[in-house]
Amino acid sequence: MDLATLRARAPLFLAVFIDIFSFGLMYPLIVALFAGGWVAEAYTPATRDTLLSLAFSLFPIGMFFGASLLGDLSDALGRRRTLMICMAGLAASYALMWLALEIGHLWLFFLGRLASGLMAGTAPIAQASVVDAAPEDQRSAAMAQVVLVNTFGMVAGPAIGGLLGHLSLRLPLIVALILCVVTLISLNTAHFARDAARRALSLDWKQPFRLLLRVRERPAIVVPAASFFLFQLGFLIYYTFILVEMQRSYGFSTGELGLFSMVMGLGCAFSSAIGFKWVRGRLGADKPTALLGLAACGAFLIVSALPLPAWGQVAVGFLSTSSNILAFITLLAAISSSVDETERGWALGIANAGVALSVLLAGLMTSLLVFLPADLFLALGGIVVLAAILPGLRLAGAPVAAAELR
Repeated sequence: MDLATLRARAPLFLAVFIDIFSFGLMYPLIVALFAGGWVAEAYTPATRDTLLSLAFSLFPIGMFFGASLLGDLSDALGRRRTLMICMAGLAASYALMWLALEIGHLWLFFLGRLASGLMAGTAPIAQASVVDAAPEDQRSAAMAQVVLVNTFGMVAGPAIGGLLGHLSLRLPLIVALILCVVTLISLNTAHFARDAARRALSLDWKQPFRLLLRVRERPAIVVPAASFFLFQLGFLIYYTFILVEMQRSYGFSTGELGLFSMVMGLGCAFSSAIGFKWVRGRLGADKPTALLGLAACGAFLIVSALPLPAWGQVAVGFLSTSSNILAFITLLAAISSSVDETERGWALGIANAGVALSVLLAGLMTSLLVFLPADLFLALGGIVVLAAILPGLRLAGAPVAAAELR
């Protein structure tokens, strides 16, 4: 990629990066916020667990409604303006959460979490813009660049959130705010392909539910979507509770939580770059690759519930995310291939809705920590991932074209 192309795509790459970066950034910070400091002094442990659950849950609630909102805005205003609105909204949400920590008002923090969820989901718009701007014979290379940026955000978000949060819980929010403002400024001068408005602006809060109801008319999507949902629910239960477990049972600091999350991100990066291609090449088809990924990931999550040393949990974290990618890519490909080309955006929207619901349910479960130990939820996550094998056995056996797996 030449320098001119890099400059043209830089604002879009920043938007893709911030989308996944901001998600990972907040997890170590939230766990640390509700474990000590002025929050611990002001609230009982049972109340803190309830507030922790709320902090995790508000983001996916906003994300569920925000996904269709952003789609409507993109159709009516064009992609560049929509991305600018998202960046401004994300900047405002981080400013609210920063202010909440400065003045000690949690309701502002929760408002910022909800707003950040509403403005999340910029990555699909930016990805589409990157691909649209590339010549047809270079689109696969452009998508590979997007995947690389995603992976970098997946690794950098938790690491920066944890390491800066170890110094001050305000610092990760300040960094995220600055990145949003820089991206907003760069988007203002960017030129997008296919950026024209296509219809009048019409927003409808019922739109996400209408999109879900369409599943009844497309029975072919039910099997891969069900397997993907169970898989994501189980893994996100693990991802939520392993950070709580590492903080409460292993005494990890905010910085160590960030590094632990970074190791899990490196597992994703390793499998995306090397592991998936190797396993898929040996097995020769998507279905066995998906089933192997589900079986291995579920087993690793159950192992995490055992009384392992800290280094053992770190190793399991790396292995769980490495095996996670095997199922993640193949199940998304199965969802995409279950409908024709005109409905693939909707089908992947169903997958995103499943992720949002999984994050919500996993977050709500943290309110039960006052009654149940975290390692019980780690085992539950593994069992739910293994349950995803049942619908997975009914996946179509035909391999998906390699171009759809990029």
